[in-house]
Amino acid sequence: MILIYLDESGTNYKNKDGLYLDGPFLIFGAMFVYEDVYWSLERLFCQLIDKYFGIENWLNQEVHATDIWAGIGLSSGLKPNERREFFDQFLQLCGKLGLHYVFSFNLKHGNRNTIVDKNLDLIRAADSLLTGIEHNLAEIHQTGVLVCDATTGSENLKTKDIANIDINQKSLSSAEALLKEFYAMTSWRSTKGECSAFTFPPKYQMEAMSVYLIDRVHFLPSNDSLFLQMCDILTFVMQRSLVHDYLLCVAKDRMIPDKVPITKGGLSMMKSKIHPATYSDEANDVYFIGVEPRKGLLFDFAAIDPYPEQLKKHYLEMQPTQK
Repeated sequence: MILIYLDESGTNYKNKDGLYLDGPFLIFGAMFVYEDVYWSLERLFCQLIDKYFGIENWLNQEVHATDIWAGIGLSSGLKPNERREFFDQFLQLCGKLGLHYVFSFNLKHGNRNTIVDKNLDLIRAADSLLTGIEHNLAEIHQTGVLVCDATTGSENLKTKDIANIDINQKSLSSAEALLKEFYAMTSWRSTKGECSAFTFPPKYQMEAMSVYLIDRVHFLPSNDSLFLQMCDILTFVMQRSLVHDYLLCVAKDRMIPDKVPITKGGLSMMKSKIHPATYSDEANDVYFIGVEPRKGLLFDFAAIDPYPEQLKKHYLEMQPTQK
């Protein structure tokens, strides 16, 4: 059994000058922590944060990737190159220990600003993440338990209450969307017949019926879990890297390479363990792409036909209307 820690990014839908403040993608990430590296990862990460931020007892101070990169709080005394070095060092640690990191990235459609649009974005993100996790667990024939950052009220969520929630009436939280899709994938094990709770009926029924995700989603405060804080770092790196690739495809003149918190070689040791996934409405399926930099891109968008054109269309729809 593997412990899988979850985090999300890109949930801010505020538009400034034709761009979402935290990027065009809604991102859900999952870090796999194997039993045989659990203690080594914990000890080495504690050494890393002590070296860069002087944290001798991690229970007293929470590590937030956004604040670290912004030079706020713990990293206020570090220069930009030193902050980038911290992120590189952490990625190398994850690569050394062979940690898998699965993440979903899906374009936000909330520019229409309706409850349903945003709910569907969250459900796409949850669906493609859980499908990616299931595929990776299947490859190594291991089961996994999900551990998610606890937000207000999430620790009291019950799967049975989420299953039939009306997405046309209620604005979902990330946790609710995750639980809804988790129930859809696992309900066949406790109810008679096929899964019927999917918002997007799966293209392949057998693929959608989870056999490796066990128990239920567990919620834990991030300030009480080093591993949730580590997943936050990985998810932040992917979010910034995806913004880089998005702008390189649609508006190269607006791209600022220095906003990426890693160097060009930062992903080198870990790239074979990074597994991006995205939901395609056209194919009614989840696509998996590679991390194989080419033409300046960190991710292989070209593998999702016709994704580059979709990015450009999305960018144009986001631009302010000229009066």
